[in-house]
This record gives sequence, C-alpha cells and structure tokens, in this order.
Amino acid sequence: METGKILTVLIAIALVACLGYIIWDNYHMKTAGAGVQYIPQQTVVQQAPASETTMTSEGETIPTTYIHSGEVYATPSEIKSMDLDVEAVDWDANPGNDGITIHFNFYDAYGRKVIFSGYTISMNVDIYSPDYDTLNRKLNVRNVLYKGYATVTSSDQGDGSTLAGIRVAFSDMKFGQYDKGIGLVKLTASMPSGGTVIGEEIMQFARNTI
Repeated sequence: METGKILTVLIAIALVACLGYIIWDNYHMKTAGAGVQYIPQQTVVQQAPASETTMTSEGETIPTTYIHSGEVYATPSEIKSMDLDVEAVDWDANPGNDGITIHFNFYDAYGRKVIFSGYTISMNVDIYSPDYDTLNRKLNVRNVLYKGYATVTSSDQGDGSTLAGIRVAFSDMKFGQYDKGIGLVKLTASMPSGGTVIGEEIMQFARNTI
C-alpha cells in the first residue's frame, strides 16, 4: 500500500515536470523570435559611368565630353570647317563704329561645334571690297582692303559677345577712290597638325557707314 502511494507521487511529479518543460520550451521559442525581422539580401551592382572616347584623324584617343547638344570637346585635328559672322562695332568712348569684329566657330566632320583650348591656331585675315565699285562697274578681282594675322588658342575667343573674335579697325583698311566699302571677309586657319580650314562671309558695309 505504501509502495503504491510512492509510485503515484513519483508519476505525478514526472507529469508536472514534463508539462513544465513543454510550457517553458514553447515560451522560450516565442520570446526568442520576437522582434526579429527577416530581410532578404539584395545584390547591388554599381555600374561605372560610361567612358566615351574619340579616335582623332591623327591617331589620338581623347575623352569625348559633350558641352551642349551639338558640341564636342576635341583637338583641332578634328576641325573640318568653320563659319563667320561679321559685325561693325563701336569699341571706344567716341560715337560711331570703330571697325569690325569677325566671330568664328569651328566644326567637325559631323557638323558638331568643336570646343578646344590650349592649342595654337594661326589665322590669315583678308578683307576685300565688293565686286562692284561706286560707278557700278563689275570688278574682275576684288580690291584688297586689309591683310593681317591673328592667333587663336581657344574656341571661346571666337564667339560669345560682341567684342569676341578678331577685331580689325576701319583705320587699318585701305580704301581706293571707287571702293564701295567692305564686301568679303575671309579667314584661313592653319591647324597645328597641318592643313587649313577657310571661312568666308560675303557682306556689304557701305563706305558711308564706315
């Protein structure tokens, strides 16, 4: 009889211990997982900025940096053409125009404006009369009003303001008795790598406005 009671007590203790372990284990698992958030790993691939290069006609490889749409940073070896814009300018304190400013821009083979600096381009400047004189006679050859030289080291020197460009004073031009005024302006640019590029503008500055 005494042995049966002891056995019953031992079984009851075992059951309580087992139930206690189950409760403790379940509580431990819940608290261990509380506040833990699973974040899937993401693979981030960083791409280096594209580097665009240009092979020049002289075999040079230079970075191509677009300044504005339709413009390209390059060496003068990429220059294939140029255009001119000529205007009469007053550059001193006295009323009246003092001479002309020859604005110029350079372009590559694709018609893009070439931006450069740090290179020397020599310019021949030629200014001619119109092909008719004041007596309305047709000239077989235009009269030479001015011949000179200029040096350009940056594309910025050619444009951007009224005074930017090559300035030639009217006092430096030699007008004949029957010359109407200015009829043709011509720039011949000698490239550092060889070759020339010519820009011309046919115009009419009447002599009585000079």
